[in-house]
Amino acid sequence: MKSSKNILPQAFSELEVFCEQWCLESSQARNAARIISSMHDIRDFYNVATLHAESALGHLSALQLGELPEEDGNLLRLMLSLAEIGPAVEWFNQPRVRDGCDESHFPLVIAIPDLEAQGNLKA
Repeated sequence: MKSSKNILPQAFSELEVFCEQWCLESSQARNAARIISSMHDIRDFYNVATLHAESALGHLSALQLGELPEEDGNLLRLMLSLAEIGPAVEWFNQPRVRDGCDESHFPLVIAIPDLEAQGNLKA
C-alpha cells in the first residue's frame, strides 16, 4: 500500500487502522497474511469490516477498475482481504483451512492485478 494523505475514502476512515495489516497488493499476500495472523487479529478486522462491507461494495461498484483513485483501490484491497479471511472466522475458527491441503501445493501460475481493468488483461 502506498502512503497518501487519505488512505481510504472518508466514509470508510474507521477501517484505516486495518490498512497496514490487510491492505495488500496481491492474492498471495492476502493468503499469507491470513495464515500468519492470529485469530484475534482476524476477528478484529472481520468484525469491523463486515459492518462496512455492504456500503463499501456499493461505493466500489459505481467505479471502474483500472481508473480507481488510490483511496478506492485501498478500499477494494481491504474488501478482498475480508473475502480472504471470512472462511477463517465463519467456517474454520483458525487461520488455515481445516483438513485442507497446504497452500504451497497450489502455486500461483498467473497473477491478475487487483486494480487492473479486466479488458486490459492479456492472456
